[in-house]
Amino acid sequence: MDGRRMATVGLVLAATAGVVGCTPMSDADRDASASPAPSASVTTSPEPTPDPAAAEKLPLPVDEIPDWAETAVPGSETDGYVGSLSGWLSEPLSAHYMSRFQSLEPGIYQAQIACRGDGTISASSGDLDAEPSPQPTQCTNATIAFDITTTSTGLKVELDLQGEPSIFAVSLRRVA
Repeated sequence: MDGRRMATVGLVLAATAGVVGCTPMSDADRDASASPAPSASVTTSPEPTPDPAAAEKLPLPVDEIPDWAETAVPGSETDGYVGSLSGWLSEPLSAHYMSRFQSLEPGIYQAQIACRGDGTISASSGDLDAEPSPQPTQCTNATIAFDITTTSTGLKVELDLQGEPSIFAVSLRRVA
C-alpha cells in the first residue's frame, strides 16, 4: 500500500475508533509525511459495539485517547518503531481486542503498554498462528515494557479487560 492510501485507511480507522474504542496505527498512519520507514499492515478484531455508559467511566474522554497515547508510549521517532495502537475496553461488549501486524519480519520486538482506569488489561502477543501467551502481561494504571519473539512473519497483540472500563496505548519496536 502506498503512503497516501495507508494514511487514508488510518484516518478512517481513527475516526471509527473514536466511536467504538480502538485506534490502530502504523508508522504511516501516525505521520503520513514522514520519510519511508518500516511499516506493517495492520488488521484488528471486529469493531465492538459502543457502550456510552462505559465511556463515561473512562479516565478521560474518548476523543482525547489518541492524544494521550502519543505521549504514553514511544512513537515513530523511536529507533525500530513499527507501529502502535490505542483505544479503550469495557465489559461485557468490548472486553477483548486483537490486532495483527501481518507483514513484520520474524525477530525480537519490544512492546510497551500504557493503561489507565480501574480495570486490568492482560496483554498477550506472539506469532500470528500461535496460542496467546500463557502468562500475559498485566497492566493496571501503569506503563510496562515486555519482549515479544516471533519465529514467522507477522505478530499479534491481544488485549483482554477484567473490571472497569480502561484505556490503553501499545507501541511496538523491533530490537533484533
